[in-house]
Amino acid sequence: MRSFVLTILFLLVGMQGIANAQVKIVIDPGHGGMDPGGVGTGMQEKIVVLDVSKRFKALLEADTADNAGGGKWTALMTRSTDVFVSLAGRSAYSNNQDADRFMSIHSNAFGDASANGTETFSLTASGTSSQLRNLVQAEMISAWKLTNRGNKTANFAVLRDTAAPAVLHELAFITNATDAAKLASLAERQKAAEAHLRAIQRHYNITPYIPGGMTEPTDKEGEIAARVVDDLGPVVGATITLDTGATALTDADGRTTFTRAMAGARTLTVTADNHDDANVEVTVAAQMTAETEIVLVRKPDGGGEPDPTSDSGGCNTGRGSGAGTLLLLALALLVTRRRG
Repeated sequence: MRSFVLTILFLLVGMQGIANAQVKIVIDPGHGGMDPGGVGTGMQEKIVVLDVSKRFKALLEADTADNAGGGKWTALMTRSTDVFVSLAGRSAYSNNQDADRFMSIHSNAFGDASANGTETFSLTASGTSSQLRNLVQAEMISAWKLTNRGNKTANFAVLRDTAAPAVLHELAFITNATDAAKLASLAERQKAAEAHLRAIQRHYNITPYIPGGMTEPTDKEGEIAARVVDDLGPVVGATITLDTGATALTDADGRTTFTRAMAGARTLTVTADNHDDANVEVTVAAQMTAETEIVLVRKPDGGGEPDPTSDSGGCNTGRGSGAGTLLLLALALLVTRRRG
């Protein structure tokens, strides 16, 4: 009897563990770093999809913390800053994390600006991946109401080489004016993130639920995407201070983002080691991203021992001093006079 009771308890504990297990979602923002992805209408794909991906991750985390509804998730990203990650590296990361689902987010681009709409891919036309694909596409069409380009299959590397069921979603065309208006709007990016949340909730038979307080809170805020460079390239670890007191550090590509900047004229103060400080004004429009590149001037080297290979300053015994040069001239004149 005792062994029977212990077995039942063991099973109950095991079932409770399964019930409390969090679903692991790897979010894959396309492109990054030296690879901008699609470019058009003043935007870069890598910046847009990173923002949508961050919003999706924040929603998954808020959903987990909110006990009023929704699900429990572990949200991971193949990149969380503007850095380059290879296609193989993205799949390897997901596989190493033993992800339950892999969701890649992109935006389309085409030479003909009339191309438009939303589409979602899976590796095969049936199975778990295609089921998730269909839900992502349906939710995005409902959220953005752009042209429905359909549910498709493709032999993309991240779909083929990722062990978890995987989808790749194309939000819209960055080269189309109507589509780009959605991609540029912070409020619409939030809607896209919420569409992805609803899709994954429905995929796991969870009633769609948006956690409280996670929708775009105001129409008076925008975003600042800043990049700091000098004459040698990106400045890593520069400190940017917004006039509200918010601060951020630049990443390996010299970039950082302020996601909650009040609309209007804003001032950025930039400081970095061995560089002159800089103050830059940026105009922020509500629910839009203001992109700015800040060029810092490097300070001249100061202090320390003089460089013996330098063409200026210091004590370069190889060239002689001014007094030594005068002495040589005097000796030359003396020899010339004696010969005369």
